[in-house]
Amino acid sequence: MKIKFRISALFLALLMALVLPACSKEEATRINVGVLKGPTGMGAVKIAKDYADKTDTPDGYTITFYETADVSKLTSDIVNGTVDIAALPVNAGATLFNKTEGKVKVIATNALGVLSVIGTEELSSFSELRGKTIHTTGQASTPEYIINFLLEKNGLTAVTDQQADLGENGVRVIYYPDGTSATAAYTLNGGYAILPEPATTAALTQNSANKIIFNVTEEWNKVSETQLVQGILVANADFLDKYPKAVENFLKNYKTSVDYINDTANADSAGDLMVEFGIVPKAPIAKNAIPRANIVCITGEKMKDDVKAMLKVLFDANSASVGGKEPDDSFYAIYEID
Repeated sequence: MKIKFRISALFLALLMALVLPACSKEEATRINVGVLKGPTGMGAVKIAKDYADKTDTPDGYTITFYETADVSKLTSDIVNGTVDIAALPVNAGATLFNKTEGKVKVIATNALGVLSVIGTEELSSFSELRGKTIHTTGQASTPEYIINFLLEKNGLTAVTDQQADLGENGVRVIYYPDGTSATAAYTLNGGYAILPEPATTAALTQNSANKIIFNVTEEWNKVSETQLVQGILVANADFLDKYPKAVENFLKNYKTSVDYINDTANADSAGDLMVEFGIVPKAPIAKNAIPRANIVCITGEKMKDDVKAMLKVLFDANSASVGGKEPDDSFYAIYEID
């Protein structure tokens, strides 16, 4: 009787070993990805091209490029499940996590510092922007909080009311919907501009008198010990729970796309892809913008440390910028793909 029981138990264990993996096998699924037509979307152009003609494959990707002014549309789509993975400004991802009580999770960093101060007159230090006018973009998003942080650390104050007196340490900061309109206003009115790529390269190309006065990342490093993170990839939490392997595979393919874009041997074809997907109007601009765009795909504990530190800086500067509180550890989905 005892022997029979052991045989039956062994048979049951073998049966479960065969059945359980089959039951838990993840189904193939197509992933809908949304990115903005700006620095956070530049790394996606190769993967978008590679999968554009594979609409009949269940495990492929559909990449949608949103206009830069449509951040709210993209955040809505990632929450309602229209988009499974989205590239967002780092503060927008944190705000969305807090607002929806955890319906999105960050899976990678995809853009580091992409801002430059451009002008025609040299300055010896960031503090010499005192009394000047800055034309820029990204209000209520990461660029605004980066600018405010740098101004404050250099003893300056941002004044956004165009009629207000600047006072002793004021800098007039005027925001526009996108880099193109900010560049146009700067060209017409003078002063300085703080622009992301590829708008910086476009401005330098349009007027040879324009030059990069400050690299914002370098200025950030002077006053902060944290990595300057501007863009992240977030996933819909329900989708992530259901398809963790598919998300992991996407990250591997996305990193391949990023590596391709950053490889100088591919500069011409990468520039052509930027034009094809509407990120920049001309390939030469894209080609020259890529080296300054800091396109990355950083995952795992390194991603978590960098994003967490960046959000701490933003929270300390303005708690509302990250949705009122720093996200807890459940915000971070750790994938080690390097």
